[in-house]
Amino acid sequence: MWERPDCEEPGDGNRGGVASQKMLRDSPVGLLVALGLVLLFSSCGDRQSNPPTSTAPVESVPQVSTTVSPPETITTLTAVPPPPLVEDLLFVPESFRDRLVELVEETQRLRGLFFDDPLSIETVTTQEMARRLRARVEDDPDLSQWEETLYKLLGLVESESDWAQISAEFHARPTPAFYDVSSQKLWLISTLESPTPLEEMTLVGEVAKALVDRHLGIWERRYRLSRSGDSDLLTVLGAMAEADSTLVELLFSEGMTGESKQEVVERIRALSAAGPALPTFMQSSLRFSSGPALDYLQRLYQLGGWDLINDGHRSPPDSTEQILVLGVERPEPVLLPRPGVAPPEGYREIADSVWGQWGWNTLLASVLPSDQASSASFGWAGDRYLLFGNGADVALVVDYRGDTIEDTRELRGALEAYIPAGMDVGTARPREAGLEYYAGDYAWLSEGEKGEVLTFIAATDVEVGRQLRAYRFG
Repeated sequence: MWERPDCEEPGDGNRGGVASQKMLRDSPVGLLVALGLVLLFSSCGDRQSNPPTSTAPVESVPQVSTTVSPPETITTLTAVPPPPLVEDLLFVPESFRDRLVELVEETQRLRGLFFDDPLSIETVTTQEMARRLRARVEDDPDLSQWEETLYKLLGLVESESDWAQISAEFHARPTPAFYDVSSQKLWLISTLESPTPLEEMTLVGEVAKALVDRHLGIWERRYRLSRSGDSDLLTVLGAMAEADSTLVELLFSEGMTGESKQEVVERIRALSAAGPALPTFMQSSLRFSSGPALDYLQRLYQLGGWDLINDGHRSPPDSTEQILVLGVERPEPVLLPRPGVAPPEGYREIADSVWGQWGWNTLLASVLPSDQASSASFGWAGDRYLLFGNGADVALVVDYRGDTIEDTRELRGALEAYIPAGMDVGTARPREAGLEYYAGDYAWLSEGEKGEVLTFIAATDVEVGRQLRAYRFG
């Protein structure tokens, strides 16, 4: 749920690498993000790697037999052809089979990784693709319910919005191909006979996801973590995986003709105009992948090429802060203890996790000016939150610590402006060592323990919110 502030960009001399910032802005991917359309693509390439292995059969080598017998014979040893690069081509339109193999070969070359086993393809209709993508959201109604309640409590989604519908439409957006992590198959639209340049770019991105997942397991790792709650690490893994994919798409687009690039841009504009409007915090999630995370991977490339990028996936950053500062050396986030509260009666613990620097920016920027959100969130040193739910209501307790006491106070000031403007809690009422808010929902903001740790409590049930405040502060 959480992401990065709009920070100052380094000068052009600090960028370079595979795809410069200008290249991103001028690219189809950059335009996609600028227009709010969510068609993020896939991975990046290794210029030092060997060229992809040819799938053409090896020519037979004649060899004379040393056995002398009447009549003398000559035997031929036939070389065993390499396994096919792609399997299950039978149901792929015949006119597209050769091109599909070419695109897979090109993706391997760009990324510098190669399939050990053939890529498995499953062709589906357009309707079946949309159904499967929607099912990924709708098959977990409990998750959707608490997400919707939490997002509405925090003011990230309008109270009258149907979050399940928004999420389902977002995940079921039209796409010619999709890499399914659980089955490790590439779902391909069965009518893809003559793909457009944009469809080819998207396909290359999904093939790259399959390729990188097989070698580094980053998509599988993110998929497993996704069930643990919205955490800073989930944001890191997802953004790095998407940014890695974006680099491959950008490299692929560099080989396009000017006419094809223009066609891609026009198609993106048309899709964006027809697409649903996304909540601000969802757009923020996309910006983190295509901005800071892409910059971070380029920084790794400058310092150590694709080997360092692969190492970055194997041992990812501990927080969004490391990505935001383009740091190779890991900044040590403060590991805060669990907030000292017990689940309210009838509630269960849903998540014990971290928002992170980009998370605070996303929350604040949904209401406050971007420069204020950026400044307040950039003082992040660490946080820890507990989320509780009972099926109908949710309650949240967050402890936050800044790099300095002044940073903690700055975030508190930003929250004082955010809470009454973004949440349905009324105005602040000073109480003991903090501010209490209650109307339709509940919020509490402490002054911090000696100014070092700030506590933010939010609940859809006012009495439960007060109970948590009593647990935390006595």
